[in-house]
Amino acid sequence: MEKPREWLREKSIAKKVLSDADVIFEVVDARIPLETRNKVIEELAKERNKDLFIIVNKVDLVPKKFTQKVKKIIENDFPVILFSAHKNIGKREIESLLRKLSQKKKIVKIGVLGYPNVGKSSFINALKKKKVATTSPKPGMTRGEKLVKLYKNVYLIDTPGIITLEFQDDLALKGSWIPDKLEQPVDVALKLIDKILNEKPEAIKESYGVEPDKDPLKTLERIGKKLNYRISGGNVDLERTAKKVLWDWIKGNIQVYWI
Repeated sequence: MEKPREWLREKSIAKKVLSDADVIFEVVDARIPLETRNKVIEELAKERNKDLFIIVNKVDLVPKKFTQKVKKIIENDFPVILFSAHKNIGKREIESLLRKLSQKKKIVKIGVLGYPNVGKSSFINALKKKKVATTSPKPGMTRGEKLVKLYKNVYLIDTPGIITLEFQDDLALKGSWIPDKLEQPVDVALKLIDKILNEKPEAIKESYGVEPDKDPLKTLERIGKKLNYRISGGNVDLERTAKKVLWDWIKGNIQVYWI
């Protein structure tokens, strides 16, 4: 299985942003906050003595009790701000922090980094109060770095999603790889369904109206039957069903989360 070729390009982008920026905002997905923490970014920030804040984004998709637990865990390493672009959560806290940072230097550059599809562009647009960054449920829509002026002396550096040296399957489970580009989407969907069955099996019924089976493959088949995804001969089209499940996960249509 091939590891993403983008790695070297994106690591060089991360290094450049970490050199240019005074402060780093690492954006993570509130549904899988620990899995979307990027250890490479965090280690590079520590090496360069850069202040790093973790923005736990999409908190509207998970219960408050869960986000508080997440905050407590991550705060052992870095300051945390809970955020939702859609529900306007955390915006005042960010703006207060930006005002403090703006008083420290004539020009302050903040690097916004994180995996694809954690919501970096939505985060930037919410702070700017208008669309300046491309948003899409498709991972990897931002191309190249872009400087976004927030205030007179505060700039955000918008970046493409920074991936680490991982297999495509692992990135897809983080919502950071396009399902249509996977070599074995069924295998990845089965891994995701297995995780859902362990964490919150009722999410399958909530999303697809089918009773989940303990066996991920049987659960995937039931979803395919419900969606009427068939191939010639009347069998369930497992590949199409798998891609649908993975896209639903990326788009936040499956209400499940874990630490």
